Amino acid sequence: MSPEIVEAARLWLRWANEDFVMAERSNRMEGFVPRCVCMWSHESGEKAMKALLVAYDIDPPKQHDLARLALRLPPAAADALLAIDVDELSRWAIEGRYPADLDEAKEADAARAIQLAGDVLRVVRSLLDERVGGLGA
Repeated sequence: MSPEIVEAARLWLRWANEDFVMAERSNRMEGFVPRCVCMWSHESGEKAMKALLVAYDIDPPKQHDLARLALRLPPAAADALLAIDVDELSRWAIEGRYPADLDEAKEADAARAIQLAGDVLRVVRSLLDERVGGLGA
């Protein structure tokens, strides 16, 4: 794998990790907004999957549906990610940004979104370790 691909995957994963940190920290703040936690969580999962796509030399599409992103990966990687409820996390990609499109997020939604994003990150890190030998992120 070329150094450029490794570096691009590393960058995507770093951004995924940073978005996850934002979701977790926001969730612990007094008066936090669950909708924002859900959106940061989705962003984390999306960028993590795009890190994996890059590591497989697949150009990540400008798409937010996590199941569709997973299906672009080789079957074993896709299956590992689709074992997570990525559809639940994907609902916060676009719908959750506009008031008329989705019910207001609750604290339980925020907690669930963080859990799902964490699951995506763990699977992606494991798959990246297998593919690249780790990215140090």
